[in-house]
Amino acid sequence: MAPFFSIIVPCYNRADSLAATVRCILEQHEDDFELILVDDGSRDNTQEVIAEFTDPRIRYFFKENGERGAARNYGALRARGQYLNFFDSDDEMYPNHLQVVKDYIAEKGKVEIIHTGYERLDWNGRLIAEFCQWNTPTNEVLLYDNPLACNTVFVRTDIALANPFVEDRRLASAEDWELWLRLASQYTFHSIHAKTFCLREHEERSLNTIAPETVRQRDELFGQLVQANRTFAQRYPGHVGQFVADRYTFITLTLALSKDNRGTALKYLWRAIQQDPTVIWRRRFLASIKHLL
Repeated sequence: MAPFFSIIVPCYNRADSLAATVRCILEQHEDDFELILVDDGSRDNTQEVIAEFTDPRIRYFFKENGERGAARNYGALRARGQYLNFFDSDDEMYPNHLQVVKDYIAEKGKVEIIHTGYERLDWNGRLIAEFCQWNTPTNEVLLYDNPLACNTVFVRTDIALANPFVEDRRLASAEDWELWLRLASQYTFHSIHAKTFCLREHEERSLNTIAPETVRQRDELFGQLVQANRTFAQRYPGHVGQFVADRYTFITLTLALSKDNRGTALKYLWRAIQQDPTVIWRRRFLASIKHLL
């Protein structure tokens, strides 16, 4: 019989942390799931680590490297569950992660998208921040920020297959936010305030190692994708320019803080004003000016 959940874990050279993540997943209170491990072309001993597990719910696939978005899409196409959860290979799933979602679905019906809460811890286990609830509906929050770690979100399989991750490498580290915006343009994000996993900070986490030029390429593409999304413009009229302007000021601030490419930074600042003149009153714009002077 097909499982209720498919947990898809892309992994790339994470042999040192993957075993701990797998063990946490296998200890779920709700056991009606399959665990799809997509080895995205690892060059370490990831396959040997996975081979030590004999749980029949584990399915392992190896593919050529294509970044996380491509690995998640690869896993989604092979999933048999009714809901997909994309979990990262270096985070810790708490035992209630699946149970609270299963209970919510039993009460509310098979809604399209659900997300839970989580906490960020440092490497010594000290709490950095909690992301369990906010006053504004998630659909609206996503217009300005992405508080949803990819691990939080459960997408009904038919919806996920119709809305894959963008596989362009330039979008890496923002591919989940771009997908959430596409989904928010069509459906409601249902929130569960329970804290169901922790994200541990470490030096190798991708968001901690991203270079300024990578940020520039990523957010330039992100803005283009939002501009091309007609459903987004229909659902959120007036927000296209605001969102693109915010991407440009993020590029500006990143370049300004790096003390390189001042001319390029000023170009993006001007482009931000052209997209949305009200951007001049937002904090990041003012911070960009401060660091450019």
